[in-house]
Amino acid sequence: MVMVLLTIADDASRSRRLEKYLKEIAQDNMTSLRLLYEETSAGIYSFTLSMLKNREDAEDALQDVYLSIHKSAHLYTPMGRPMEWIMTVTRNICISKLRERKKLRPLDEQDEPAEYPGLVRSEDRILLSEALKQLSDDERKIVILRTSADLKHKEIATVLGMPAATVRSKYRRAIKKLRQYLTKGGAYRE
Repeated sequence: MVMVLLTIADDASRSRRLEKYLKEIAQDNMTSLRLLYEETSAGIYSFTLSMLKNREDAEDALQDVYLSIHKSAHLYTPMGRPMEWIMTVTRNICISKLRERKKLRPLDEQDEPAEYPGLVRSEDRILLSEALKQLSDDERKIVILRTSADLKHKEIATVLGMPAATVRSKYRRAIKKLRQYLTKGGAYRE
């Protein structure tokens, strides 16, 4: 019970801190933009990578996200959910990039394998990449938003435009798939 209360307090503290950064960014405070970037970039990059499936495109999208935040921070209305707003901006940028990519690339062109940040050893990156291939696109996005961006199921539901119950269900199934793949060395079977 104490751990749950501490987690809730940490989440509230982080939300207040991010809202403070957004307010200061709206006043053109570049230090706050840097602090926001340092605190959120790993989760945002993971999400852009899960959507775009290409490292260069994900890096471009990451830059676009922070440029967009800088330009539109004045539009953010404090509601205690700054990461939800940031991830919605991120999702919209990724969708724009995917639309742009469809116009520019041949349909049969393959993207290079994804790399996921925060893992030190290349063996871990390879294992994670293979494990995440066991998931559907929605499941992969949900797991990454939950683990890397630290969003709650309700926030993920808003970002992805799904019912919260669907997000919870897909998350549980994805974790089950990952656990089976990593512990038993094979694809998920129902």
